Amino acid sequence: MNQTLASPESIGSDWRSQCRARDIDPAEVEMVASRYVAYRDYMQPRGGGLPLSGWFRFYCQEKASESGDQTGGVVSECSATGEAIQQTMLGDPRTFLEILRLQLETLHST
Repeated sequence: MNQTLASPESIGSDWRSQCRARDIDPAEVEMVASRYVAYRDYMQPRGGGLPLSGWFRFYCQEKASESGDQTGGVVSECSATGEAIQQTMLGDPRTFLEILRLQLETLHST
């Protein structure tokens, strides 16, 4: 049986294609995923913390409560600056969480 390795560009392409289909910026998913991974890694030796769904619910509430001055703002919908990302997770959190979960399973093995 021949085993082939996935090419780097194909890794995670499924969650990226779902982002494109649902008009969600993949950079936003990556940014939120990195924050969850940091939280999970920090909390693991301290008792585990919240599961992804609970953490994401809190994260959305926190983002929704921030004023426009704190969130930066989107310059021509450019996602190059991290915080200056159009936050589609607030408009459709269920879909965003679905893609976030897929991204984490694909790249970070939650």
